[in-house]
Amino acid sequence: MKKQILAVAVAGAFAVPAFAAADSSVTLFGQLQTQIVHHSASGDGGTFESGFRQHDAGGAGSPADGAGPNRLGVMVNHDLGNGLSALAKFEGDFQTGAASTSIADTGGFNSGNRDIYVGLDGNFGQVIAGRMTSSYNTAGKDPLNATFMQGRANGARLGGDGGFGNGGYVDRGVRYSNSFGIVSLDVGMFLDNADDSDTAWSARLNFDVGPVDLYVAHADAGDYEFRDSRSRNTKIGADWSHGPFRLVGEVEDLSRDRVDGDSVDVNTYFLSGTYTMGRNDFVLNLGHSRRDNNPNTDYAAIAVKHNFSNRVMAFAGVGYNSTEDSNLDSDGNVVGDRSLSFTGVGGGMRVSF
Repeated sequence: MKKQILAVAVAGAFAVPAFAAADSSVTLFGQLQTQIVHHSASGDGGTFESGFRQHDAGGAGSPADGAGPNRLGVMVNHDLGNGLSALAKFEGDFQTGAASTSIADTGGFNSGNRDIYVGLDGNFGQVIAGRMTSSYNTAGKDPLNATFMQGRANGARLGGDGGFGNGGYVDRGVRYSNSFGIVSLDVGMFLDNADDSDTAWSARLNFDVGPVDLYVAHADAGDYEFRDSRSRNTKIGADWSHGPFRLVGEVEDLSRDRVDGDSVDVNTYFLSGTYTMGRNDFVLNLGHSRRDNNPNTDYAAIAVKHNFSNRVMAFAGVGYNSTEDSNLDSDGNVVGDRSLSFTGVGGGMRVSF
């Protein structure tokens, strides 16, 4: 009798997960990349040490593990019926090595979190709440994103900017997205728990016009969690594809009024072209940033990406950025202008699951 009861209990224990699996799914996903790059500098007076380095992402002349693709996460989807699903996502960031040469600075799961949210998805669209990117983010429009040749780490696109740029994540957010024919809408609100009047906002509209995806995005985070009193980012972009060809162009405007009274205005210009031949993508990126109160930057990258599959990719190429800067003497006085440039030559591999 006891054996029969035990058998029923074991069967019941296994039946509950089986029943739950009928209307829910749990997906473990991740991505890992590393690269080896030779970095060199010109115009720095010999202060930058040229040589080979291994790191996850960074940029030319920036051998860092930040702004990379590495992640590990869990995605949960519960079917609630009538076309409604409940969502939950937890995604952690990690690095294969130390971000610096400090012995205390090690790799692994020590570099922050990405998406952490719950939400609902249905005919009304999708709404999520928790930690997430803002609507402004279009980091993936760069075919070389998260490599040392990426535009956002080489002065050609706005970086993470605390989640209100291309990449980065923001706490305490609520985002709604939906598609209406050729138009897609994405809006976000990010609460400042210290003062809800400093709530930040983001929005993006995409227009699917045949082979072209046109989009415009804006983020306003003035005074949000000690940010500048005026903190606005705006972009307009186009992503065109036809056969083996793809062109992406973006123009961004960054506007700041700092607490010290200074204002900062920056414009970035980014253009990318890709030609696909079989499993190979040949990419050329060009960019420029213009700053009112700081040096301007020019950027270029050329690369080839080989797609072993849709989850395994290897890449190799050259990234370059050049900044016009003021040359200072030992007392800090401006004695002329100089051109400071960095070049990175190398390659890497990215594996996803």
